[in-house]
Amino acid sequence: MHGEYTPLMKPGLLAKRLSSGKARLDPEMGLEKLCTGCNEYWPQDTAFWSVWNSARSCDGLQHYCKACEGEIAVKRWKEKAA
Repeated sequence: MHGEYTPLMKPGLLAKRLSSGKARLDPEMGLEKLCTGCNEYWPQDTAFWSVWNSARSCDGLQHYCKACEGEIAVKRWKEKAA
């Protein structure tokens, strides 16, 4: 694994995400999740995704990768400063 930990999903949810394109299985990287911000796939672990403890999050991770979260935070900070 590449990160601190990789959350496990129920088999039905995994199958649904794979069939819809929200996740994919890469031969080298393993399970990857689609970021809704940059539309790129990243390994589904906490090195690339922030933990989000919400009933709406089935896998326990944010829907934006950490890079996109950082860009959004900088954008909001600049808007507040202006």
